Amino acid sequence: MFKKIVWLWFSTKWKKAQDVEKYIQNLVDGWATEFFTGYNPPYWHELFGFEVSPNGRFAEHEQITDYESLKLIVEEVHKHWFELFINLNAWYYTDVTFPLVEKMVWEFIELGIDWIICWNIGILEYLKSINYSGKINISTIMAVYNTEAIRFFIENYKINKVILSREITLKEIENIVTTFPNTKFEVFWEGDFCRYNNGLCFAEHKYWVKDICTVVVNDLIIKKRFRADFKEILLKKDISNIEKIKLFDDKYLNDFEQIQEILGKIELGFLENEELILDLEKIILKNLSRIDLFFDWLKPLTDAHNLRVLTFLKALKYYLSQKENSKFREVFEELNISFKNYIKYNKTQIESIWSPQLKAMETKIFYSKGDNLNLYSYLFFSKFPNIETVKFPTRWRNYNEKLKLIEEVVNLGVVDEKYFDAWMSLERAHYDLTYIFSDKLWFRKIIKNL
Repeated sequence: MFKKIVWLWFSTKWKKAQDVEKYIQNLVDGWATEFFTGYNPPYWHELFGFEVSPNGRFAEHEQITDYESLKLIVEEVHKHWFELFINLNAWYYTDVTFPLVEKMVWEFIELGIDWIICWNIGILEYLKSINYSGKINISTIMAVYNTEAIRFFIENYKINKVILSREITLKEIENIVTTFPNTKFEVFWEGDFCRYNNGLCFAEHKYWVKDICTVVVNDLIIKKRFRADFKEILLKKDISNIEKIKLFDDKYLNDFEQIQEILGKIELGFLENEELILDLEKIILKNLSRIDLFFDWLKPLTDAHNLRVLTFLKALKYYLSQKENSKFREVFEELNISFKNYIKYNKTQIESIWSPQLKAMETKIFYSKGDNLNLYSYLFFSKFPNIETVKFPTRWRNYNEKLKLIEEVVNLGVVDEKYFDAWMSLERAHYDLTYIFSDKLWFRKIIKNL
């Protein structure tokens, strides 16, 4: 069975010894078998605060903030015969900050911390220069994607484990771990909330407070800029006023809004259908492989996500009534099944429970039991003895219950029907699955026989 990693994160300056003892004991009782943390001591945060971090975390509550508390934590973890490793994986260190990092390293050695996890070659060179005897893990922030990159690190440094990047596929993982059978690996089976490459992103990740990138992507209102050549257009005599108005249009329509506009024009019969159908075809092709083309069963049909998918389904239906296209037909049939199952599921639920209770019940069930398809990945990863740790989606879920379920299936080697929340989690989990698998439709085909 894979190890269960726990990140220790809290502001520690007010913690008492019994608080730390209880905290670690509760985690051990919850099946934790490995611990890691960040360290931002006074000699760092009094100079730079928590926004400039020695470990890629940017909030006080995500750090151990004093030496005494870190010592207590090391003692408690070792009391249970487990290991503790610590992050030194900031994106860069300057000539000003590196002496403080060196001071931290000697504190880690003094305290008997078992591992250091890092991505910075400067840190690796420093640990090599002092003949550091502890274990060293390569961080996911190193963004190693291929065998040659990994070969460089294991040949030049004393590497205990390589934590592979979140973005690589199952086939790439298989190739890497079999190429280096004597090297330990940690892999991600996680559709992470971040949109960007973990090793090349410099945004602050806070989760409970909006990240910089989230604000930019979600809250930015996009509009076309007004044309600088508007005077020239006004004076043109070879185009009509209607065409001039169209050129001055500064509104921004996303793809789904454009579909609605095209279908509306077709229905009204204002323009030649052939031209509109070609425009529709371009938008369909552009969005055919979107990973979020499925009906979210935990949201109403009027939700923006589901309305977009319904709009796309209408576009496919109209296009196929005019022209035949095998790719379009396949996606249409899959979305049609998805829509019918969505309606069937919601009808059943609404008949059996009052609407206010429905959302609470579904949210509770989904977030505690809704990732059963992780069983497939665990069965896959269990084939490779040097994959020591697998991280999978656990935010806001019941980790222990899920872990017991996974262990049961891994031990049996069989995925029984009882492990499927057939009308709850399968299609919802498709988003996470597509994060690793490139084929869009393979997953939804699974539910045809359920």
